[in-house]
Amino acid sequence: MKTTKTKEQLIDMYLHCLKENEIPWNKGWQTTINHNGITKSQYKGINSLILNYVSYLEKYTDPRWYTFLQIKNKGWKLSNKAKGKGVPIEFWSYYNFKLKKRMDFLEYNNYVEKHPNEIEDFKIFVNCSYVYNAKYVEGVPEYINNANQKIHIPKYITNVIKNLGVKYEEFGNQAYYDVLKDKIVLPPSEKFLDKYSYYATQLHELCHSTGSKNRLNRNFDNNNKEEYAREELVAEIGSSFIMQKLNIPTSTEHYDNHKSYIKSWIKILENNPQELFSAVAKANKVCDYIEQNSKVRKKDLER
Repeated sequence: MKTTKTKEQLIDMYLHCLKENEIPWNKGWQTTINHNGITKSQYKGINSLILNYVSYLEKYTDPRWYTFLQIKNKGWKLSNKAKGKGVPIEFWSYYNFKLKKRMDFLEYNNYVEKHPNEIEDFKIFVNCSYVYNAKYVEGVPEYINNANQKIHIPKYITNVIKNLGVKYEEFGNQAYYDVLKDKIVLPPSEKFLDKYSYYATQLHELCHSTGSKNRLNRNFDNNNKEEYAREELVAEIGSSFIMQKLNIPTSTEHYDNHKSYIKSWIKILENNPQELFSAVAKANKVCDYIEQNSKVRKKDLER
């Protein structure tokens, strides 16, 4: 698999962070997810991770990012302080070699839905583009956050538990997902330091539960430490994406629950950096799956 500049930079950042005993994908919470300032599209997956981490390091408060061409087309310009501040992100697209036309994912999906026999006329491409935070763009309008919609977190999590059909109990002193019983167990809520630690733990175990064979069917092998560390990586990154969406901050307790995996993650990523991107791809599927199951279903409203 081709290694892009984005992947190289992300691996370097993450290995450095893990070796400093920090969990990098839990850094950089903002009230609004990083997005393109022109298209309003939110960055996902690897792009989301690298922009979150850079935002944390640089202490950016504006979640808008722009390519050089977008800045130029708007008649704006980069400030003198922008040198070296561009962040490489991956841009995926489809190219129809018969029509000689490039399409984004939405255009591609709409096209093949109408022309299913032409799927083989497409090839997928990945390119790297550098984006700059709005902080370094002269002429850009002041940022006004109009997307501060509150999500009722307990209701969101309750809906997911109900719609997934996973068993759920609170007792004892450990949090875990029992794959054989398809059951999540958490200590009682009052044992957590705060409500956000409680929510974060619920989401982490819910991410594990999506790997059940009747859901996303990931490999669970509790007897293989490295394989289990891979599953923890998926659940950690997946829950971090959801926590950002719900504006749930991380805590010392959350870190302490997962620091035992840091050495395993360093070993995995040093041996094969592509493991991170495999975990991110699986984490994206987990997030999409949980989001689909976070809504109140119509049949429940009709009861």
